[in-house]
Amino acid sequence: MPRPLNQLHPDASWTALFGAALQRLRLAQRSHPVMSQRELGRRVGADDSTVSAIERGLLRPDEKFVDRCEQELQAGGVLQTLFTFVNREWDDWKRLGISPQQGSTPPPAELLANPAQVTDAGQLKALSDDAAEAIELAEHAEASSIGAGTLDGLDRAVDRYCRDYPSTAPGVLAVRVRRRLRDVHRLLGGKLTPTLHRHLVVAGGWLATLLACLQFDLGQREAAERTRDAAFQLAKEGKHQEIMAWTFELLAWFAVVDRRYQETVDYARAGLELAPSSSAGVQLAIQEARAWSRLGNRREAEHAMRHAGTALTRLPVPYHPEHHFVFDGSKLSFYVAMCYTWLGEADRAEEHAQEVVAHSLEVPGIVRWPTRLAIARLDLGLIAAQRGQADEAGQLGIAALESGRVVASTLEWFAELDAVLLRDYADAADAQDFHDRYLTARRALRQEAAS
Repeated sequence: MPRPLNQLHPDASWTALFGAALQRLRLAQRSHPVMSQRELGRRVGADDSTVSAIERGLLRPDEKFVDRCEQELQAGGVLQTLFTFVNREWDDWKRLGISPQQGSTPPPAELLANPAQVTDAGQLKALSDDAAEAIELAEHAEASSIGAGTLDGLDRAVDRYCRDYPSTAPGVLAVRVRRRLRDVHRLLGGKLTPTLHRHLVVAGGWLATLLACLQFDLGQREAAERTRDAAFQLAKEGKHQEIMAWTFELLAWFAVVDRRYQETVDYARAGLELAPSSSAGVQLAIQEARAWSRLGNRREAEHAMRHAGTALTRLPVPYHPEHHFVFDGSKLSFYVAMCYTWLGEADRAEEHAQEVVAHSLEVPGIVRWPTRLAIARLDLGLIAAQRGQADEAGQLGIAALESGRVVASTLEWFAELDAVLLRDYADAADAQDFHDRYLTARRALRQEAAS
């Protein structure tokens, strides 16, 4: 029996996804007893072993089988839409002489934020343009030369992945980014003009920089550092100063999480020399401010925050502020709240943190910035703890844990609130509740990183 649809691994094939969708549709039929594989086979003219093999992703379905299943299960076009991808996938496997696990067709995770979307025919049809774009790039990656259409598709993908970073699970997004990087690598092996070569190198630089962020979020420290080094080399080859600056920002970020604060300052200043008038420059100044805040140096921290604010005013208002490598005013408030919390400036920190919370929740029913919201609530929790409000601090910590964005790179901030609550309010019920939930989340992250 295939795993439930919402538990499919991000690298699962379209054939596996088709099988899972078929199984879900079969089990969802209003019949008693539940429709068996044998009964479905009887209705569509196939034996139960065929149905079983297709549901397990081991057998290629044919058009007649798909059409009959669509009718019997009232699938609303879901199976027919998936069948397009399944056919292309099997054709690729046959043409390339490789196993299903190594297929070149972009997998479901390339297009779907949540694999459960495959039971919605409307969602699948809306994704057809993205699918065509992803498949086009994979096909062009095998060619000896490329055209502007392929480059445009690659640029759109890079932009989309950078904009997906705030709201997409790191494990899911990392699969997509790695696949694009493999495509770029293949394209670089073709016949290229110097202009095309640089275009691909720069795209690869952005992708590698984003992948390093995702790997760090996932707790894959060594992989993140290696990918960061690769991003730096790509940026250097493409003579792209801003990407080079972002790779120094990665080093500063890694260092501040590791409490290597003087190294954070050194990396931040080195990166600032490369691209001071850019979003990377603002982020680097903020990383320096974070380090000084941790060191308790208010003068240097506020100087770095002012530097970041001044640099931000010189940048255009971003059209897509959710882009990970774009800095906006809300992001500045997010980091300023953090810095003032560490400096013990509760009132100033609270003002900025509340602004971040309001901005993250300004659209009803949507959390626009889940990571910012979680950390802002942790800041507010630390402030509440400083004021002796143990219950409120614990409740804010629990709300942060429930954000859905507890990742390895943010775990230290949860640990900090937990340590304060255990030290000062160990008997408070909400503090203990937060502690138990924090330990559960930490264990889950460590198990995920180990696997």
